[in-house]
Amino acid sequence: MKTILRILTLSFLLPLLLSCNPVSNDTDFDDPAFLQFAGRLTPKGVMPGTKASSSLLPVGSVTSIELTESGLYAIGIVTDEAGTIDYRTGKYSVTDNVYTLYSMGTLAFNNSVSGQVSLIYTPLFGETQQIPAEFLKPKSTNKAFRTWMVEKTRLTVRGWTVVSADFKGCDLAEIAEFLRNNGNKAPEDVPNLSVSTITLTGTETMILGYSDNSAELNEFSLNGNVLTYTWAERPDGFTFISDKAVIEYRDGKCLLTIDGYIRDSTTSGSVTFVLSPMD
Repeated sequence: MKTILRILTLSFLLPLLLSCNPVSNDTDFDDPAFLQFAGRLTPKGVMPGTKASSSLLPVGSVTSIELTESGLYAIGIVTDEAGTIDYRTGKYSVTDNVYTLYSMGTLAFNNSVSGQVSLIYTPLFGETQQIPAEFLKPKSTNKAFRTWMVEKTRLTVRGWTVVSADFKGCDLAEIAEFLRNNGNKAPEDVPNLSVSTITLTGTETMILGYSDNSAELNEFSLNGNVLTYTWAERPDGFTFISDKAVIEYRDGKCLLTIDGYIRDSTTSGSVTFVLSPMD
């Protein structure tokens, strides 16, 4: 997951302050299909996304499960003794209190209210586990709180010259090549991955979903029309000054435009994601 940070920070995405523009909220969307089933499951004694708590858990332990308003899940699993958490995503379906996480297994618990639950997790391959957990239902609703598919990315870099380009989706290798071809640094070991989805949830989690079904999770807070978040991981060697990103709704799309610059640098830039609702 560090690769996406290294590339997109060069595109000025870290950290950032999102500002929702009420003037442009002229597009209505139907409620997400899984709004009533959404929430976050956290096994007892685990703080989501924290290496300190996950390092105390056996390899293979589940650290958190995000069940989003659009029917996407993101499950965190400890992958080594250092407590590294690997997040995987996929779609889920619900029958009564049983959630089927495609490619992962099933969950059964009382999803009616927030609070302590007895979670029965049956992985696709492995034995059923009964885990005491905390279930947190969405704190609020907002039309931004859903899963968005990345249709297009527009990148502009302003240094000695101004260069810009439009990309279908958000292909990391393609963006890195564009940066190198225009005199900017970019990692050489860029994987063949794309950012396929961006999710904001009512439990204040942002999920970047990648084309290989891996994910990056980050927390955010909403104050009025201002959404602030920081990444779980920080790239080495870069110090960024927070700036704004504006969310506009237009013709059934969500346009997320982010501006930023690197401290002690004359280089600035912006990136606009053109997003469509997954459901």
